[in-house]
Amino acid sequence: MMFLVIYACKKDPVEKGFISDEIRLKGADTIDVPIGIRTNTDVAWLDGSSQPVEFYIENIRDANGNRSEQFFEELPYRSWLQPYNYLTDTTLEQVLAKISEQKAPPIIINKTNGSLYFLETTSTLQNPGDVFHIDVRVKNSKGERIIKDYAKIRLTQSGRDFDINMATTAILLVNTNGETTFTLYDDIQAATAPERIQNIYDNNGKELFQLTRVADTPYVGVRLILQFKDAEGRIFDPRDYDIYSTTTDSYFRLGLNRVNTEEGAMVEFPMTPWPVSSGFMTTFEKSGTYDYSILDTATLRREVYEEMKYASLNPWPEPEWGAIRWYARLRSQVKFLRSGTYKISVTFPCTYLDGTFN
Repeated sequence: MMFLVIYACKKDPVEKGFISDEIRLKGADTIDVPIGIRTNTDVAWLDGSSQPVEFYIENIRDANGNRSEQFFEELPYRSWLQPYNYLTDTTLEQVLAKISEQKAPPIIINKTNGSLYFLETTSTLQNPGDVFHIDVRVKNSKGERIIKDYAKIRLTQSGRDFDINMATTAILLVNTNGETTFTLYDDIQAATAPERIQNIYDNNGKELFQLTRVADTPYVGVRLILQFKDAEGRIFDPRDYDIYSTTTDSYFRLGLNRVNTEEGAMVEFPMTPWPVSSGFMTTFEKSGTYDYSILDTATLRREVYEEMKYASLNPWPEPEWGAIRWYARLRSQVKFLRSGTYKISVTFPCTYLDGTFN
């Protein structure tokens, strides 16, 4: 009888934790990965697995099931150690002091939520267009499990090198009192003129503002060449390019190591995306201030105010206003996503550096 009582009180041990074999990465069945751009995916779907769950990349296989070693080569990349402030971090030494350079594979996984991070060093990966299968090892209180096909990725050479939200090309007149007024004001906004923004992405030459990625180097960071051109393609002296005002942002403030070259004014920055901000930053640059010997004011006035070939912001000033000089201005919102060298080239119509319009 004693034996029966003891047996009746005995309990089976409670199973500790649960780990599903259906853990997957949230999102599309196959994720397109634009090579050379820093980006990341959604997090893991845990299918009721006990938390916390840890994630580790176990293998990345090609279409034939073979391990693709290119994904496991550790390459140098950069990350921020401290918040960057362009108003105070104005030298390369100050910026680099806030950056950590370390080595890692081009694809890494967030240990705590399973998100995949793709670094700029994906630019070294071969066979774009191929699909690769990512297997991960997951671990929790239940133990460990290998999840085959946690995610499938396709390497692509698509994906934009940059995002652009605005480009405004303008010519301003200056009078004897130093006052200014806008004449030509070619304003391209993504919200109101998406087809014109697409012209810039397509680099089809239809807009006064053009932006192109012209070289793969530097492999980490951005080099930007800014050039203002007259109606016939001659480049204004880059030594005259400047910030628009003391209260506006500019590539000349956001960039480092300015050098004036025959191609234009060049600045650099050691990280992408750039400019460093949560969204777009509005930047302003202007040319030097010139007399009317290189501005065809008669054609400018006719094409802007009579033919309406270009938009305007203000009326053409009356003679008594006293306009005697002018300058060109650029306002833009661009974020550079992929490392390399870029060129912003802006044409200002009715300007002739050799003065031959007469």
